[in-house]
Amino acid sequence: MELMMYLLARDVPKTREEIWRDTGLYAPDGTMDRRTLDSARASFERDKALIRNLGVRITESMEHDGATSYTIRPQDYFLPDLQLTSDEQLALRFAAARVDIGETWDLEAVAKLTSTEAGAGVTAATRGAAEAAAAGHGAEPLSADVALETAAAQQTAGSLLPKLAAASAERAQVRFAYGGRRRDAQPLGLLCRAGYWYLAAREDDVVKTFRVDRMESDAEVGERGAFARADVDVAALLPREPMEIDFGDDFEARVRIDTTMAQQPTAERGRVVERHDDGSVTVTARVRNSAAFRLWLLDMGRHAVVEAPTELVGEITSWLRALAAETGEAG
Repeated sequence: MELMMYLLARDVPKTREEIWRDTGLYAPDGTMDRRTLDSARASFERDKALIRNLGVRITESMEHDGATSYTIRPQDYFLPDLQLTSDEQLALRFAAARVDIGETWDLEAVAKLTSTEAGAGVTAATRGAAEAAAAGHGAEPLSADVALETAAAQQTAGSLLPKLAAASAERAQVRFAYGGRRRDAQPLGLLCRAGYWYLAAREDDVVKTFRVDRMESDAEVGERGAFARADVDVAALLPREPMEIDFGDDFEARVRIDTTMAQQPTAERGRVVERHDDGSVTVTARVRNSAAFRLWLLDMGRHAVVEAPTELVGEITSWLRALAAETGEAG
């Protein structure tokens, strides 16, 4: 995987010697030991074969000195845009949230296939299912790793979604327990962010969001047409970045990302504040959801290091040690 990430991140093809030197995966730089070199060559050829067996094409070219260089072109690796319509994206998301097949690959696939911005609006023919997914708005990006983390919450919320969607479409008042007290709200629509479903509703003349899996009771639905439809952009009520959705945290993290990951889309979720000579970058991120922040770090693996604040460095270190201990990898 590291070889594949390296080749994807390079702007120009790299020779075997450059790959070995930059990654440090195969042989120490400058080694002349014949046995070490033979072992490194075998490992390099094995890794290339594994990548090709995954269906990923490695493009080879001949340099002027006769050496072979390697690269993985983005068009040979990434799935092309399937050009799913807004209705198709909404239907796909709704089906994945409602059907539990006991596996997680379906959530991964849906998250990746619907990670682009869909157009606004839906047709009348699909309004019933679409209201349940986004109340007439286009789909918004969903992180695959966060979707996996929140699969159980999606299924818990799934039983309430049809009722809340119908109440929103029919302009019916809903009553439910939330945050330790009863709520009486006018539902405006549903939206999904970071793998969680939220009900957008007006309560006491204030538009707010309620996380569906945190509702403490079933929803009681009142009569149809109880209130006028509000001119509210439901999709704009929550941040698009999972780390910025309010879960009770609030701090700014400073993370250094090495050259292997610096050019990947994952790194772009932070704001670059410094670029270093070795190709690495330092980014900052506003974090209001520690769980989403940790998943972002895990997605980058050892290619990201938390630098500040000091207390966060200690928390992440303790958390990683606990994870390693649980899997028997602490040493």
